[in-house]
Amino acid sequence: MRPMRLDMAGFTVFREETTVDFTDADFFALVGPTGSGKSTVLDAICFALYGTVPRWGGTRGLANALAPSATEARVRLVFESAGDRYVATRVVRRDGRGTVKTANAGLQLMPPGFDITKLDTGLSPEDLGEVVAGTPAEMEQAVLDAVGLPYEQFTSCVVLPQGQFADFLHAKPATRQQILVNLLGLGVYEEVQKKATERAGHAEAKLEAVDKMLGGLADVDEESLTAARDRVDRMRELAGAVAAAVPELERARATAREQAAALAALDAELTVLTGVRPPDGTAELARAVAAARTAADEAATAVGLAEEREEKLRGELAAAGDESALRVQLKAYADRERLAGDAAAVRAAVDAAQAEHDAAAGALAAARAEAERAEAELEAAFRAHEEAKATDQAVALRAHLVDGGPCPVCEQPVPKVPAVPKGSAVARALAAGKAARAASEAAKRVVQERDAAARELDRVLLRARAEHDQLGARLAELDGQLAGAATPEALRGSLAEHARLRR
Repeated sequence: MRPMRLDMAGFTVFREETTVDFTDADFFALVGPTGSGKSTVLDAICFALYGTVPRWGGTRGLANALAPSATEARVRLVFESAGDRYVATRVVRRDGRGTVKTANAGLQLMPPGFDITKLDTGLSPEDLGEVVAGTPAEMEQAVLDAVGLPYEQFTSCVVLPQGQFADFLHAKPATRQQILVNLLGLGVYEEVQKKATERAGHAEAKLEAVDKMLGGLADVDEESLTAARDRVDRMRELAGAVAAAVPELERARATAREQAAALAALDAELTVLTGVRPPDGTAELARAVAAARTAADEAATAVGLAEEREEKLRGELAAAGDESALRVQLKAYADRERLAGDAAAVRAAVDAAQAEHDAAAGALAAARAEAERAEAELEAAFRAHEEAKATDQAVALRAHLVDGGPCPVCEQPVPKVPAVPKGSAVARALAAGKAARAASEAAKRVVQERDAAARELDRVLLRARAEHDQLGARLAELDGQLAGAATPEALRGSLAEHARLRR
């Protein structure tokens, strides 16, 4: 027995699906730390073939096959034996009461040249070959015929359990001899010896009978021997004719017995039928049965027509296209219509913001011009004030005097500053300067306010343009999505046809 491939899922430590491929491996070693699953691989091979593992303590330890918290374990072993390739499968499940049982077990003879890599494509069990055993009870003899070893000998010389490697070496000579006979296929020589012994016994018995017969023919001469041979030939011819006629005679006798039994059965039925009387209402019942059969036939015909109609409608529904795609396109039309309205509103808002921005820019320019003009007037008033001061120095000095302060000329205290004469150029220049300064400051405030308003309108305009650009991009995307699509009316008609076909 040579393993080719081992598949495990939910088996002890192998919770996930695991495959061990032995193909083209003449020798191999399983290497890993303690608890990594090396012994479990050998347990899986033994379990797939015999349904148990030595360290489980027999079939009562079947629950050990399940991985922790798993409800199903599956093991499949592909192996070669005596030139044939087999696949052994076992499935263990835990039911609702916690009982663990073998749910499926089977052995199949795979067809010659079968590529085991196809097992990765999810083949059904029917594709794996001829079923040799289909139940756990059938598996025992089928595996014994395929492998050539029972469970006890398999676990003594092929898959030796941990701690029992020396059992085979220390077994009794008769036990070791029987294991070697099974391993080397020497049992065939025992069968040959038995058959030869039986044939020798039969030959000796025949020889003894012939010797006795020849002993009683001591007085036979050549003439009597020739006559005996002629009688033997005629008897052989007669025996051949009888042998040829016997099967026909047996068939005739069998036919006669069958006919006699059938005749006896008919006689018995006739005897019973002589006392049979039809009950009342038989005719009405027969008519009712006929009517019911007619109605049943009509109903069956109606069912057939309805099924044909249903199949036709399902075909039409399938040909009508994907309903969800139609709804997506119709929603795209609705979104486009809504977005087009939003885009128009945003466009109007952009235009209004642009107009307001332009008006604010004009007002800002006018305010700046007014500020420049007020600044020019302030400059002119300043020059007039300087000219007036140059013309009337006394009046100009008077502007710097305060009551009780020193005079800048004579340094004498000034008890009371005299009033500026009416009509003085300095007074007029001061008044004009104050007015020009107030106008200039007012113009600057207007410029600042209108400049702030213009900046706010710039931000509003930028936001409106960005929103308009986003809506334009979304509309372009919807236009691309709806390129070549049917009209909304056609889509609604298709959806209505879908609804009608479903009803």
